Amino acid sequence: MRIAALSLAVSAGLLVSGCGFNVSGSGDGDRAATTGQREPDTGALAIDGEVAGEITSSSGVNYSDGSRYQRFSLPLAEDQAVSLSLEGPLAGTLAVFDGDQLIARGDGPGLAFRAKAAGDYVVAVNGRGADAYGPFRLAANAIEAYDGKPLVGEGEIVDWLTGSAKDYTLQVERPGLYTITLASGAFDAMLRVRGPNVEAENDDSGGGTDAMLRLFLEPGAYTLNAAALEDAGRGDFTLAVRYAPVPGGMVMQDGTALVSGQVAISRVEGGGGRRFVLDVPDAARVSVEARSDEFDTVLHVDGPGGTFEDDDGGTGTNSRLSTQLAAGRYIVRVESLGSRPGMFEVEARIDGVDAPGAGAVTAP
Repeated sequence: MRIAALSLAVSAGLLVSGCGFNVSGSGDGDRAATTGQREPDTGALAIDGEVAGEITSSSGVNYSDGSRYQRFSLPLAEDQAVSLSLEGPLAGTLAVFDGDQLIARGDGPGLAFRAKAAGDYVVAVNGRGADAYGPFRLAANAIEAYDGKPLVGEGEIVDWLTGSAKDYTLQVERPGLYTITLASGAFDAMLRVRGPNVEAENDDSGGGTDAMLRLFLEPGAYTLNAAALEDAGRGDFTLAVRYAPVPGGMVMQDGTALVSGQVAISRVEGGGGRRFVLDVPDAARVSVEARSDEFDTVLHVDGPGGTFEDDDGGTGTNSRLSTQLAAGRYIVRVESLGSRPGMFEVEARIDGVDAPGAGAVTAP
């Protein structure tokens, strides 16, 4: 009977601790017996404040993996959104409790969550494994909650993921180039955009783990999908939209003439590609480059001097041809490998032919 009672007490302590974290501050005898240590005191953390701490051999022990932890009490109002960040030599993770209930947990140094009710929440700083020790700094910052309204033209949204992707509406009122960026220090970002004649995605063009798409958008309503590359990503992020007019306009029909030294901006809708003409007045070395952030470009040049093709001769998945061509008219065709739609730039340069000035090819 005594053995059964002891087993029941230990099991209850494990369940109440919440996913292996011993969060009770009562110093209860049954729980202390499982670790052989007295529960550490809870420090104080304030919104828009920072505290310093250190995980040592005298810190509390997690039941799940033997790692050490420190706890901090964070008072919050109902529906208040908070971003937590952990810095310093400690290889650590964060967890948030409401009483004995785990409400947020992150595997990295950043975590964002919303308080469902007013009260004091416990923020646990945990070592990443039983051998993780060292000093740290823990900061808590308020997040201005997204009001749910569509973005109109330009602007930004600060919000957070709690394990699943989120959709936002962008209302475009004027055609142009829109740079859409999803940036987060808490997870590897995945950005998707859907709307009239547009379906694009990106996970790494924004630098580091941020995502960015540069799209030509016509007036209409578009859905911006913010997600983590790993589906269970959590944390705060910024979704920003910036507008710029298209110099010379968007080329939307075949047969537009390329001008040496000027950029033509266009779009492919699938397997057909887009065709341009290039007049080479005299035999010369000619370079043609097709660039896109949205698809893998394939470049074809066909005319009196021969037929040429390139897939990845430029940077990354961009295409580039540089060869000696005889005088005459050439057809320059840009295609998407795999027939994926998207926007691109194409530029031709003819040695000995001066560009007429900075700018872009004017759309007919």
